Amino acid sequence: LDTLQAAILNAKFDIFPQEIGLRNHVASKYTEFLAPCSTLHAPSAPEGYKSAWAQYSVLAKDPETRTRMREVLKKAGIPTAVYYPKPLHLQTAFSFLGYKSGDFSISEECASRIFSLPMHPYLKEEHQRQIVNELMSSRADELKS
Repeated sequence: LDTLQAAILNAKFDIFPQEIGLRNHVASKYTEFLAPCSTLHAPSAPEGYKSAWAQYSVLAKDPETRTRMREVLKKAGIPTAVYYPKPLHLQTAFSFLGYKSGDFSISEECASRIFSLPMHPYLKEEHQRQIVNELMSSRADELKS
């Protein structure tokens, strides 16, 4: 870290516990709001643990649903991300290990379905409701077709 980055990080340490609490609150609201959505699997932290919730990544039921839901959110001006497009065993940095497609099929399948919703400690509940409503509307469109 350079001096400026260290100064910013040092100041953030004072509010770190509060931000973790806020992130956990945002994550719990997402989980609550997404409960009725059968086309998405929400993440969770094990009982007795807290997550820093750097991302709130959900699993769509299949790659096509992920694509459709991301498109719906994009049209609504809501950003999403796929932070994990390729499982570790298929990344170039680990090619020396000799793994190939199919060696870790669950990891590969998850990589084709995962995407992340907006996540930060100051995300308002009304924005979360808007995000989830858009996701649910894309689910409704799927059920009509």
